[in-house]
Amino acid sequence: MTAAAVALGLPDKRDAGVRRYFGLGAFAMLSGHGYRQLVNWRHSERIWVPSPDIEIGPHPGWSLPCIQAWSPDGAPFRRSPTVRFRDAAEVARQWHMPREALWACIGDGSLAGPVVWVDDRPGWMQ
Repeated sequence: MTAAAVALGLPDKRDAGVRRYFGLGAFAMLSGHGYRQLVNWRHSERIWVPSPDIEIGPHPGWSLPCIQAWSPDGAPFRRSPTVRFRDAAEVARQWHMPREALWACIGDGSLAGPVVWVDDRPGWMQ
């Protein structure tokens, strides 16, 4: 990708097919509920909050359609099992390199880039 393309904010062609998910903070904002309230609901039996679509390391992520379909007054709906992805720390440990080197290797094409993101957290297949 050229410096001009980066400056213009154009997507990198290597990012084709990368999926983005929303963390709990974005879930709260998009659903119109407070973050603390959503955290409390997730850990209580009073209000059902859907399980995440994916997890990158310990970080859960929900798809926009899931967030849009959810309501604290609604009944639980069928959910697929959560899909787990490795985070940057796990991938860096696998290749025995610091995270900065990981991104350099992704930049030069010697390592594959992430396939999913939760907010600003990248995730790789297990």
